Amino acid sequence: MNEYDALERTYARIERLVANASDGDLARPTPCADWDVRALLGHLFNVVAQFPVLLRGEQPDWSATPDLGDRHATFRALADENLAAWRAPGALDAPSTLLPGMKMVDFNLCDAVVHAWDLARALGEDPALDADAVALVYETWRNAPVDEGRKYGAFGPAVDVPVDAPVIDRLLGLLGRQPQG
Repeated sequence: MNEYDALERTYARIERLVANASDGDLARPTPCADWDVRALLGHLFNVVAQFPVLLRGEQPDWSATPDLGDRHATFRALADENLAAWRAPGALDAPSTLLPGMKMVDFNLCDAVVHAWDLARALGEDPALDADAVALVYETWRNAPVDEGRKYGAFGPAVDVPVDAPVIDRLLGLLGRQPQG
């Protein structure tokens, strides 16, 4: 599985979660400190929207607040644009300027997988993430300079997780999340 396929599968899961989220769910807490479901969706939608901007060589606006009115249609449109950008020749190999040896797609995919888990937990649903996508993200990030990412707040301190724990739990622990949180 490549990153594009993993993103496509993860976005399909997020789309189902977004479709299931009611207006009443927007104030629910999430595993992300200081974020309710509304803030999590705002972040998630904006990240999906900004990677095509980066791939065009433009300056992204990481503080933008996407319209959450018709969440399902908005997410579908943003995901379609994002996936189209990653289909461009060479896009999946575009290097990241944030961490040495990493690619931009590594960040997009990691953000999508982890926040899909956050959203599912906040909504009381089984995350039901694609196992191959989770494994790809874990294998990428377990060999990455994660401590560099901690310096600018992308990840929390690592959480101890048993070596035989499910891959999603090991990924979450690596990135500073309580898998059962």
